[in-house]
Amino acid sequence: MKPSILIIADFPNWAYYEIQQFVKNNVSDEFDIYCDYLIFNTLKKSKHPIRRLKTFQKKLKYQQIKKDNNYDIVVYLGFYFDELMKINWDSKKIIKGIYTDGFPPKNSKGINNFHDFNLTYLQKTDAIVCGSQQILNCYKKKIKNAFYANSALNQTLFKRETIKSINTKEEFIIGWTGNPKREFKGYYSHIIPAVNLAKKKYPKIKLKSRFSGPIETLPHFYNDTDVIIIASEYDAGPSMFGEASLMDVPAISTDIGWPHEVIKDGKNGVIVKRDIQQIANKIIALYENRELLYTMSKQIRKDYLTIFNTQEIAQNWKNIFNEVLRK
Repeated sequence: MKPSILIIADFPNWAYYEIQQFVKNNVSDEFDIYCDYLIFNTLKKSKHPIRRLKTFQKKLKYQQIKKDNNYDIVVYLGFYFDELMKINWDSKKIIKGIYTDGFPPKNSKGINNFHDFNLTYLQKTDAIVCGSQQILNCYKKKIKNAFYANSALNQTLFKRETIKSINTKEEFIIGWTGNPKREFKGYYSHIIPAVNLAKKKYPKIKLKSRFSGPIETLPHFYNDTDVIIIASEYDAGPSMFGEASLMDVPAISTDIGWPHEVIKDGKNGVIVKRDIQQIANKIIALYENRELLYTMSKQIRKDYLTIFNTQEIAQNWKNIFNEVLRK
């Protein structure tokens, strides 16, 4: 009989959902994977009838749990989830996820030392899983049983159908996707001001943004994109970097998450400080040097897949589960 694992994400179709579904789709040969969500078990219920109805409809669609709700492992992809939830399940082991760079992590209620963080969030936790090597390096010396695992994107969906060529047009498209209201992403504070600054020198520079929509249509978004910009202050991903990389689109990025692990500055992308002027300077430099941009475009997919391949990341999760169950 396979060990049973319940994985808790926050909402369907958000970032944690993608991790949850990756695990479900790639480790089910060795484990029975079940899925539940913070939004369906939150202690704070909406007072709006329509919202409650929509939540219930999503619950019927997305929740997959055991009848007895007893599991060998429960994984809270957000380390703080259990404090916000009505716990309806039992488990032998608990794993919690940390997917934001640095310490203290976001949503830690102002706790700024490891001792208090441990007492508040990890006292009954058997292991933590970190969303990037940077995050792991931050925690592994302070917290026992710290592991690294994330997810890999669909390499078939995100694959350019035609060979990318050097863009010799004046028009230069900068791409950005995500939730612009999340301040740490820097969309309003850094992305827009940097692009506008670069446009003063080259008016044909354009920012193309996408805030929502089905994942199946995302490859089309990247087809005419020359470069993406990531100005996150901290991030275990972002998924935009993986999507763009698989579509042969390099990034100008702050030194966070996935870009930190993949980008070789000046060869397959650009690492930049979180500074408007410096981001604008890098945009201008690539606008002026299309051959360098083309070289980066030819390299980035291969380099991304060297680190983020489905088999290796799935094996990371299997190793974590087996290690926790052995203890």
